[in-house]
Formats: sequence, C-alpha cells, structure tokens
Amino acid sequence: MSLHRGALAWFEIHVRDVTRAAEFYGTVFGWTFDPLGDADESLDGYLVIRTADGESGNGGIARTATPDEAVGRESSVLYLHVDDIPKTVEVALAAGATLHRPLMNIGGAHGLCAVICDPDGNHVGLWSA
Repeated sequence: MSLHRGALAWFEIHVRDVTRAAEFYGTVFGWTFDPLGDADESLDGYLVIRTADGESGNGGIARTATPDEAVGRESSVLYLHVDDIPKTVEVALAAGATLHRPLMNIGGAHGLCAVICDPDGNHVGLWSA
C-alpha cells in the first residue's frame, strides 16, 4: 500500500468498553469488527474495523489501559462520510450518542457536516457532499 504524506494511515478510537463501542459503531455506520489476532498481549480486546463494504476501515477500537485514562474529548476528530447526515444523527442518538455540533453548511463545494459524541464522549464528525 502506498500512501502520500499526510494521508490517513490508521486511526484508533479509545474507549472504556470495547463491546459497547462495537455495538454503537456497528449500529450507526454498519461496521463489523475482527480481533487483531497475533498481537502483543497489551492489545487484548483490540478490534479492527471493517466498513459496511467489508473493506478494512484503516482503524480500530482500543480499550484504554486504565479506567481513568483519558478518552472522549481529549482526542482528535475524524470525519466519516455518510449519505444522509440527519438520518445518521437520528440513528446515532438512538444508539446512545449526543449531538455536539448540529448540521452546518461548510460552504461552497465543501459539503455539510455535523459532530456527534459516542457513548464514551469521543467526537465523531459526519460529512457529506
């Protein structure tokens, strides 16, 4: 795989409860998950994300090392493409999300976006053209 400098190579969503996070992201985005496999013992419970088309989403869900380790608002915001932001927000709220930033027009040909918070408080950006 060849990547350009600055291209998204991998992302992780740090959570306290991997099972709850997998249920949330599976419900909202149609993701499925695979265990990491033959990884270091410290990565026990790590799940690799598969997008709805079955492809690797170049990311994973990781359990925090300790219960008081920072998750949520301490992290970066990744924007995920969706076809219908209002519908996705509706599904996310029903699955336990909160709305952080409502739908807004980015301007011109840059599309629309909104930001939700998953049940662990991680900001998740939603984007559509």
